[in-house]
Amino acid sequence: MKFYTITAVSNFLERPAISSYHYAMFHGLAERDRKDSPHQRADWADWASSASPSQLRISRTIRRVPEISMPSTHAVVKGCLAEKLRGFQNIRLVPVVFKRLVDMDWAKGDMSWPLGGYRNPSDVLTTLPDVPEFHQQIGSYFEVQTYRLKDILDRYPSAKGITIEFLTPPLQEAEVVPLSPEMLTDFPIFWWGTPIVNSDVFDILDAHLDRDFFIVREYELP
Repeated sequence: MKFYTITAVSNFLERPAISSYHYAMFHGLAERDRKDSPHQRADWADWASSASPSQLRISRTIRRVPEISMPSTHAVVKGCLAEKLRGFQNIRLVPVVFKRLVDMDWAKGDMSWPLGGYRNPSDVLTTLPDVPEFHQQIGSYFEVQTYRLKDILDRYPSAKGITIEFLTPPLQEAEVVPLSPEMLTDFPIFWWGTPIVNSDVFDILDAHLDRDFFIVREYELP
């Protein structure tokens, strides 16, 4: 049984065409509950029956909006992909709110952004004016909220350890993670430092993942 990890690129040592600026332009800046660092305040799908989901608020450029991004813990997908994911159990699709949409062009390989006088790449997204009409043009996007591995692991006592790499080369690390075919069937997407997805979900996402900004790793579960 095949499964995959989808990791947002987090360093650019081996990627000369992109930088922290391109990362900010691609993913945008996210906040939740009026607080930055939403990675520490992620909503998880297991809260679905007991709490209203907290929406992710994103500031980004309207130029070159990807169909899949990861400005926070979970993936954010375009509405057409969210519709294809709705049939899967144990995930929660929550509409994101675009807090600010600015007009800033960017391109891979273009390293001229400091010439604009910005000391921090994210300054572009927080200081350029929000354009109201862009909010009507961008369409719908959804955060794919999932369970964490630690929330579901006790249900699968037969899970076997699989060595999985995480982080971005050349700083990647490896860890043994307990998984089972039943787990990946019941939970087609879940989170362990990065999204782990089964092959059915990956088939939907594959063509829409920009490999300059995501690392896809394939594994075989015996």
